[in-house]
Amino acid sequence: MSLGKVTASAASGSFEATLALAAVNIDFSLIKIEAPKEYRDLGLALSKKRNTEAENGEVHVTARRLGALFADTIPKTPNLYRAYGLRASEIAKSGVSHPSSAKHYGMFADHLGADGTSIWAAATSGETAIALHLLACMLARIWSHAEAVSIWVEILEERKRIVNSSEQEGILGILALQTSRVSLSRSQLAVWDTSARSWLQTADEAKNFQQTQLMLILKNLGTSVNSKPFVYESVLEAWTSSLTAMENLVKGSSQRIENGGALLGLASWHLYRDMLVLGRTTKQIAQKDTSIPGVR
Repeated sequence: MSLGKVTASAASGSFEATLALAAVNIDFSLIKIEAPKEYRDLGLALSKKRNTEAENGEVHVTARRLGALFADTIPKTPNLYRAYGLRASEIAKSGVSHPSSAKHYGMFADHLGADGTSIWAAATSGETAIALHLLACMLARIWSHAEAVSIWVEILEERKRIVNSSEQEGILGILALQTSRVSLSRSQLAVWDTSARSWLQTADEAKNFQQTQLMLILKNLGTSVNSKPFVYESVLEAWTSSLTAMENLVKGSSQRIENGGALLGLASWHLYRDMLVLGRTTKQIAQKDTSIPGVR
């Protein structure tokens, strides 16, 4: 072997060792990025306490760690993230979630308005974290708080096992190992679920007509989410199929949706596409959501 090759090999090893050391010593969960512009009005509408918690507190840590752990499982859905940010900002600014007389509530003022803590924590943590907030909304839609937290615990442990068993080598293997060591307590996951659950209640009220109409339609369809026997596989399939289906919808692509998981996303994210419901009778449902291309 030539001296040049030996030097290059040593340099490469040193570089990987440096990156590995950085991965060990830097807590990536404390990193904050600039939120996409579509989410900025939501951030401005949050109380000071919720804003601080979302940007620097435990909820931000949860968003960053979940985003890192599940990053490789999430399809690219930039249009969905933009549309969701606009809708979340719209709801946060509405009279339903942002009372104008908040200053009169004194010590309780920080608890008024929409609890968009998990959304803002996700928006300041990256697109993958936004997808994890969307998953939290899906779980909160159909499960009780205790059930949803238990599901989070189970899928988190299974995801860590899968990442830890990765056969990647070099720096990718080192980073995979670090990711598999991500730790989130049951109480942190409970706070994550509580924030998403609170947001659902506020958003349902703000978009009452459209949400009520949609839920009646979905209830009449009676479609199950999926038939996967294991929790991790079932959740992952429902979540990723929802992300893909909603990405296509907000882009303006017409499609036939029969997947129960995709319908659950439709029920959870407050984006309303005009629909043609096929059954014993065919019904055209115009929801007039201007966040969707082609709707006026």
